[in-house]
Amino acid sequence: MGAGKSTFARSFLAALGISRGGSGSPTFAIAHEYQSASGALVLHADFYRLRSEEELEETGINSALWERRALALLEWTSLFPEYQTQLIQTSAGRVFRVSLDFCENEQLRKVRIEDALAD
Repeated sequence: MGAGKSTFARSFLAALGISRGGSGSPTFAIAHEYQSASGALVLHADFYRLRSEEELEETGINSALWERRALALLEWTSLFPEYQTQLIQTSAGRVFRVSLDFCENEQLRKVRIEDALAD
């Protein structure tokens, strides 16, 4: 909490030409869909409030990921380790794990981007 995930996501979306407007973090809506400047579907989802994989299935996120082949920014997938593993192993594209760590200066974060398949 408070590590800067939403700030990172806003910057990532802006780099794709997406203006988020007032939609905010998907924590309460679970997921937001956007269209990038190039026309690609982008999904930003936050699994923090989900209580089970059954609830996750009901969100329709799987449809966006596998059937519609969205570029996805997914927060808190670690709450569902089996689902996270399935995402990594069955993705049609590359999967990266982004970690945000606190620094001595609380206004800064150390950003680590790793290939999820390298584990």
